[in-house]
Formats: sequence, C-alpha cells, structure tokens
Amino acid sequence: MKVKSIAILGIGGVGGFLGAKILSNRKNDEIKIDFISRGTTYDTIKSKGLLFTSPEKEEVLMPDGLILSGEGNVAYDLVILATKSQSMESAIIENKSIFGENTLVLPLQNMVNAAQSVRTLLDKSEVLDACIYLISNVLEPGHIKHLGGPGKVIIGKPSTDKYNWAFEFLAECEVPLSLVDDVSTHLWKKFLFISSLGTLSAAYDVNFGDIRTKPELIKCWRSLMAELILLAQKHGIALGDSDIEAAFEMISNFPHTAKSSFQLDIERGIKGEKETLVDEVIKNSHNYDLACPVYIELEEKISKRLSNVSATNT
Repeated sequence: MKVKSIAILGIGGVGGFLGAKILSNRKNDEIKIDFISRGTTYDTIKSKGLLFTSPEKEEVLMPDGLILSGEGNVAYDLVILATKSQSMESAIIENKSIFGENTLVLPLQNMVNAAQSVRTLLDKSEVLDACIYLISNVLEPGHIKHLGGPGKVIIGKPSTDKYNWAFEFLAECEVPLSLVDDVSTHLWKKFLFISSLGTLSAAYDVNFGDIRTKPELIKCWRSLMAELILLAQKHGIALGDSDIEAAFEMISNFPHTAKSSFQLDIERGIKGEKETLVDEVIKNSHNYDLACPVYIELEEKISKRLSNVSATNT
C-alpha cells in the first residue's frame, strides 16, 4: 500500500528530469509517483513511456500513474510544479483538486517570485520557495535530454519537520538538494544566470560554446548580468561581480553545442518564457528608474526573430 504520493505537474525539461531521476533511483516503493501532463506529451508517455537521455545513459520509464491534466481528483502529499512560468497559473487552476491542506508544493519556475504567485492561488497548501540548477531540453514531447547542471534543488527551509520525508526521499533518489535560510538570494542567483543566458542565446541564436568563446558575446553577457544585479540590489539582494564570475564558471560545465530552452522556443516561433525572462526585467527596471539598454536592445532582436519565424510559417 502506498503511504505517500507525489505528483509532477508538467513533464518538460525540469519535470521530465526529476521524474526520471526518481523513477530510476527510488528504493522506497511505498511512495507513489504520478505524472500530470497533457497533449502529445501525455499521449506519448501513455503509449511509449518517458524517454530520458543523459550523458550517462538512455532509458524508458513509466510512472505509477499518468494523469491527464485537469482529471486528477485526489490531493497529493507533494506536488512538484514543473510547468513553464507562462503556464503555471493555468496549470494550477486546471488541477486545483490535486492540492490539499496537507500538500507541500515546490514551484521550480525560472522566477524569483513563483512561490508568492502560487500562494495567491492556493491558500491551504504549504508552498516553499525553490529553484533548480539544470539545463534539460525537450527534444520532442515525451523525450527529455539532460545536457548539464547537477539538477540541484534549493529549497527555503520550512518552519516544521512535517515534510522531512519528502526531502529525504528525493535525496535517496539522487536528487541533490539543500534547505537554506537565504532562499531569496539563491532565487536571484539562478535568475541572474538563466535570464541573461536565455536572453543572449535567443537574441543572437548562439549556443553556449559561442557565448564562452566569442569576446563580443562575453561582453554582452556581462552587461546583461550587470543590469540584472542592479535590479536585484533594488530588491535588497546583494549580488555582485563574484556572481558574474560564478555564472561563467557554471556555463563551462555544459556542452559546447547546448542551447537554452528559451532559445529553442524562439527558434520555433514560440514566445515561451519571454515575459518572465526579458519583458518583466525591463518593466521592473523602469519601475526603479534603472536603465537597461542591453536588455531593451536584445528584446527587440528577439521580437524581430519571432516576427520573421511567424512570417516564414505563414
């Protein structure tokens, strides 16, 4: 008999990575693992399982349960919220029944305020700030490729030990995690990396190797991060030059040909996380009377690329 239940809502790069990690390494089969997805992803996993590719191996995995989004009717003990930022609110509303008063929710969007946004929709569940360090792409629906990053999950330390079972289970499944007191700083450090890198790669259609090696791209990336650091400081987060150097160290661990998921969306003519990663940075900078000329310039390039792809497809 299953004594606990975990749902992963959204089986994209992040959800697929974590789902594969858990299913491949779990030793406690008393904890039920369900995937919640929709569309082609749901159909593919239902018929073929989840295909997960990493530098170490390739495997096909099947969750204990596969739920079509909107059809879940039982509250889970843990919900890993792994949708893209632009889909987060609608996914929660569509799946409201899976969240109960005893549910722990870990939102892993590329946002600094994801948990705050989730709390406005779920007034009974426990929602903790969290982020994950990972580059993992959807090659096609139901096929996830882990390109790099440890997949480490940083979680704001809860005020109770009620959820220790969840943290212990994830660690047993080889999901590295840390419970921290200064989670806001970690959220901004992650956003500093993912927003600037995604914006740069999407604007110029370049891979991580290009960004590491081409002086003009290195200079542009530094400028983007400098603009974001000023915004973080306005929010009381003390980021600085050492965090820029940490970002350069981080990208050195990824394959030369790796691309950001935001860049891949732009290639397909999909806005993806543009609002979160680019537009809101510009808007919030203006709210604090901060200049952000590089973000503005690259937003224009991204919008032009979207228009060109759209014109090509019509």
